[in-house]
Amino acid sequence: MDGVPDVSNAPIAPGRMYIYEYPIRQSGTYWYHSHVGFQEQQGFYGAFIIEPAHEPLHTEHDAVVLLGDWLHRSPEEVYAELRGGKESMGGMKGGTKPGETQPGGMKAGETQPGGMNAGGGPTGGMNPGAGPTGGMNPGAMNAGAAPTGGMKMKGGADLSDVKYDAFLLNGRAANDPWTLSVRPGERVRLRLIDGGASTYFRVGLDGHKVQITHADGLAVEPVTVDHLLIGMGETYDAVVKITAPGSYTLHAVAMDGSGQAIGVIHTAGVAPKPNSEMPSFTGRELSYADLRAIAPTTLPDGPPRTFRLPLQGDMARYVWMIDGQAWPKADPLLIRRGERVQIELPNETGMWHPMHLHGHFFRVLQGAGDRCPLKHTANVPPGETLRIEFTADNPGQWFFHCHNAYHLEAGMAREFQYMTE
Repeated sequence: MDGVPDVSNAPIAPGRMYIYEYPIRQSGTYWYHSHVGFQEQQGFYGAFIIEPAHEPLHTEHDAVVLLGDWLHRSPEEVYAELRGGKESMGGMKGGTKPGETQPGGMKAGETQPGGMNAGGGPTGGMNPGAGPTGGMNPGAMNAGAAPTGGMKMKGGADLSDVKYDAFLLNGRAANDPWTLSVRPGERVRLRLIDGGASTYFRVGLDGHKVQITHADGLAVEPVTVDHLLIGMGETYDAVVKITAPGSYTLHAVAMDGSGQAIGVIHTAGVAPKPNSEMPSFTGRELSYADLRAIAPTTLPDGPPRTFRLPLQGDMARYVWMIDGQAWPKADPLLIRRGERVQIELPNETGMWHPMHLHGHFFRVLQGAGDRCPLKHTANVPPGETLRIEFTADNPGQWFFHCHNAYHLEAGMAREFQYMTE
């Protein structure tokens, strides 16, 4: 059921209904979104929380923090500018051109019903937040303009290629932030979800450290950090104990430093006072090397089926590829049920790519031995290589793609296809 239109199943036609039915095999923080055109960019997404029958993690508050990016204009217009007027590669089916009517009678760029209240190196321990400059303050970057007003990191890496009008936290912009009232000493579980179409967020809470307890819905050994970087499609559960009476701003700063989404956690009797200043993000940042599964995740022995899939792109033509092929003109990646599949992903581009595999969790091979964490989305920084592996235990046709919606539309996707016996 973790499918993609025209790959794993058919799209839901206008006026029709589709019932998703599947066994619940795990709990945790997940999300859902449209995989048609740029509907996700226009707000068609939400949180999906599966609670365990018996919750071992005790907190007084459980809060979804759903991050997003927002355009006042049509994302199709933005994509057309990135492409320089060239036709779409067709990464996501059903995209509409500016002025065309979408399913349900809306024109591209119009507001969806309900606005945006949607859902209310892994090689050797690479720090996912420390690109070429070692984790610089995103509010103090030496930046130059990228194609549509995005930002370029000093040293050549592109931090973004889309300029956004606002960044959202639980559907709210920074001028009217989400708030949460608590008592001093209480513990808050923040279910962080990056639902942005193309924005990495660096997240931290003023005056507090956070304890990471889950990654992509699955429990990890708790690790305490000052802040973390979250890529599109990723989720993290972060527990924080509010230390004293006061008002504390939760910052989610776009990695290119162009803006932030904020929320406010305040104690009863203290008015929420949003801090709009860009944080410095000093101290310890979460690294994939910090993540340890709570139980062994080793896969069955035997020779693996291996793939080396370089991530490639051409910013001038705005074409994004995996191993020289751009979706949909790309060969399927063939696997057999029961195989151990290993993938090496060297990033040969100047941009970050959050790579997402449908239908499976994979091990992030970051040096933790038999406790390598399981994820469904993992970041590949410019010039770095990500190595992952999974058991082919879910027969079907499964999309593997960059979770940057514009990179996906421009071709950065492949399909894993199970061979029939």
